[in-house]
Amino acid sequence: MTRFSKTDWLDLGLKVLSKEGALAIRIEHLCKLAKRTKGSFYHHFKSRDVFVADLLAHWGDRFTQSVIDQVETQASPVEKLKSLNAITAAMDMGVGRELRRWAGADTQVARAIEAVDNRRIEYVASLLKQAKNISSQHAIDLAVMNYATMIGYQQMYTPINLERRTRIELLYVEILQGLPDY
Repeated sequence: MTRFSKTDWLDLGLKVLSKEGALAIRIEHLCKLAKRTKGSFYHHFKSRDVFVADLLAHWGDRFTQSVIDQVETQASPVEKLKSLNAITAAMDMGVGRELRRWAGADTQVARAIEAVDNRRIEYVASLLKQAKNISSQHAIDLAVMNYATMIGYQQMYTPINLERRTRIELLYVEILQGLPDY
């Protein structure tokens, strides 16, 4: 049997969270799904609280920083914005939805979401500032608008097919195209 790494535990935690919700983030349940002992779990995490803290950091890295790293390979701010929308359109929305639900009952989760939300909004605003000759406040407001749309997709139980989501995102692009270039 291959060793189950810390990342394997965290990836499993994200999968369980997405499919079963926060109440399923229990050591016994995770061990059963991983076919590992509690000793294996405790080798990497001192407690469930430590696991949750690491899970939140892993989520922030995987769904924010690694996305930013991919986007940064594009040459221009406009291409970066397009790439960002394409990457996020393909992501699993279940994790974000379940984390936001969980945040209503857990301040640690709420703080992590707030930090990630702020990081994402600041990043999009910085791209908008690079692409368009607009004020910082205007860039932040447009970034919030874009981000709120993504969060709205996460919270919806009626799936938005890719064709419809693309049409909606094109409306946002039309708004951006109406702004003066930098």
